[in-house]
Amino acid sequence: MASDANFDLAQWQVHETETDCALVFRSTSGQVFYCHIWPENFVQSPTVEEQYYKCLEILRTGEVEIDGFYEEDAYDWLFQCFKPLIDELVKAYGINAIAHPTLADYIFPKQSYNLQLGAVDNELKPLVVKTTDHGWSRPAVKVDDDFVSELDQWTRSYTPSEVHLCYDRPHGSLVKIPKRTFVIGEEEKPIVCFSKRFGLSFGSSHAKKELETMKKITQARFPSQPKAFICQLVGVVRQKNELFGMLFAWIDAKSVLSKATAAKSPVPLRQRWLSQINTSVQRLHENGIIWGDVKAENVLIDKNENAWIIDFGGGYTPGWVDADKAGTLEGDFQGMKKISEMLCH
Repeated sequence: MASDANFDLAQWQVHETETDCALVFRSTSGQVFYCHIWPENFVQSPTVEEQYYKCLEILRTGEVEIDGFYEEDAYDWLFQCFKPLIDELVKAYGINAIAHPTLADYIFPKQSYNLQLGAVDNELKPLVVKTTDHGWSRPAVKVDDDFVSELDQWTRSYTPSEVHLCYDRPHGSLVKIPKRTFVIGEEEKPIVCFSKRFGLSFGSSHAKKELETMKKITQARFPSQPKAFICQLVGVVRQKNELFGMLFAWIDAKSVLSKATAAKSPVPLRQRWLSQINTSVQRLHENGIIWGDVKAENVLIDKNENAWIIDFGGGYTPGWVDADKAGTLEGDFQGMKKISEMLCH
């Protein structure tokens, strides 16, 4: 029986100095295809090599267009390189798209393949390679038993299979990184959540720091809106001693605060947003909590025109908070002054 599953490019990774490129394709049936391109595998294929380097430059720079070559052209070329082989593998798998996917389907794929791209005389030759090392890190933070025990005292843990994924378009299911999800709460009612993965660049330290801040926010028991607009943690995604991310109460956002948003908004609305942000930050500071990465991008405007502050992962953004003030009250005041200037002018 023919499969109704489809697939698309989900992620990519390039380097500033190396010339290889790593791609991840995902299918709606739960398959993952880890693809690698090394230009050294192009034999007497100058046309292929030239096109590949155009794509590489687009991915490296993040530019929309370079010399008439657009990012859509790059994605399409890379997609077409592997499409014939992935088509065959999806059909051979013979499994339909997963109707009700969970985070477990995304994290633990039903089947995975390692693919490479070669070319001979400008003819593309994708192939499956037999290796278990696909080069992508497992999206989990490992913690010890003591950390898990402490975690269970102040928040709820959900396994990946308990986190149900919501996609606006069926063809994006299990392809796009999950954002909108839902879990079944204590009263057996669904809770719509935003799924946030942990940044893995700094190991477990970054995740632990963010969770420590969320613990303080949870235990502070801030009054609900309209007295405070601070993102609320619903729980963490955990399987044994591995943490896969956090679940936040869904904010029905229409935009992120920006200069453009402020410029086209009437004065009373901008004053409302500033008042809400100031009040929320004041609530944090009264409870010994630092916002940290204060910037307009970490303010969500919901569909009821309320301004929510988000992201307590620490760090700082140049131009908003000075490096020597990161993680301090002074840093929060510095960032807030710039948000105030944006909304008052």
